[in-house]
Amino acid sequence: MFTKRLDNLREQLKANEVDCLALLPGANLRYLTGLDFHLMERAFIACFPADAEPVVLMPSLEVSKWEADAPFPAQVFSWEDTDGPAEAMRQAAQALPEVHQLAVEHLRMRVQEYKMLQRQFPSAVFPVAEEVMDTLRRRKDAAEVASMRRACQIAETALEQVVSGLSPGVTEREVANQLLIALLEAGGEEVAFEPIVLGGPKSAQPHGTPGERPIEAGDILLIDFGTTVDGYASDITRTFVMGREPDEQVRAMYEAVQAGNAAGRAACKPGAAPQDVDRAARKAIEERGFGELFFHRTGHGLGLEVHESPSIMEGVEQPLEVGMTFTVEPGVYDSEIGGIRIEDNVVITEDGAESLTTFDRELRVIGDIP
Repeated sequence: MFTKRLDNLREQLKANEVDCLALLPGANLRYLTGLDFHLMERAFIACFPADAEPVVLMPSLEVSKWEADAPFPAQVFSWEDTDGPAEAMRQAAQALPEVHQLAVEHLRMRVQEYKMLQRQFPSAVFPVAEEVMDTLRRRKDAAEVASMRRACQIAETALEQVVSGLSPGVTEREVANQLLIALLEAGGEEVAFEPIVLGGPKSAQPHGTPGERPIEAGDILLIDFGTTVDGYASDITRTFVMGREPDEQVRAMYEAVQAGNAAGRAACKPGAAPQDVDRAARKAIEERGFGELFFHRTGHGLGLEVHESPSIMEGVEQPLEVGMTFTVEPGVYDSEIGGIRIEDNVVITEDGAESLTTFDRELRVIGDIP
């Protein structure tokens, strides 16, 4: 599998007239090699030429991991802490073919490694590596989808376990901690991101941070979290009401988001544009009078990273393809009442789309009702 991915990368480099791709530890390197290295203070640069075997600069303490598990041959140039990476970097650069176009990750490349590459290739141009890697990564194969499906199942198991035991008075932070424990117990690997658990008016913050505020009866409770399996993430949001039946305004807001989520998922199919999905979700919410409270994109790509290509928003016209995975997560946010979001993870199939998340989307009151 990884040899095929390397071959595909070389084809993309040639098609884009790029001589070499330089990656730091992260999702792109893991995609190509299956290896997860930590991005730390020690310089680590993996270079993938279009017409030669890879050349990797790495700290000496990482060499044994590479030698044990690397899926294809590469020239490795290691360095010791006492020496620093300069000489190893010089040797690595000399081992590469002539480089004029050197693609780097504009969203990840650090100043340290960027300056090292500039010193060795002073006349090179540094195009955007993401444009090459997104082409390779945006369509998931069956194994990738299976990992994401399992990550969704684990998250949903954890979510049900936690919310079924909550009562008014529990704090946002306590709920977040319970979710972290439940994810591990259910078989999750790493958390995809720190859980977002927000109660009451604070739930109107789309990416708020859990605090010590108690969640009282009548509060909206928004939970956004996920886990990983084989490095592939789930990202699910469900919104509940704590301790008593919601008033008419909250119910109307919820029904609008529920309709937007359903419309967005229904618009997912091969050949549709991401903006079509966004428009469908947005139209359903606007028709119910809450359009001005829906102020973020409808979704984002999902895979080895929680946010990747494609972006499900107005202006993105590149057609959806079989194997693309992304979120559909419309929401409405009122600073006085709170926010409501329903987020699902979908994969484009031959005849439409499958939602990898299946947790109930109906409005649910949790905790003791007086």
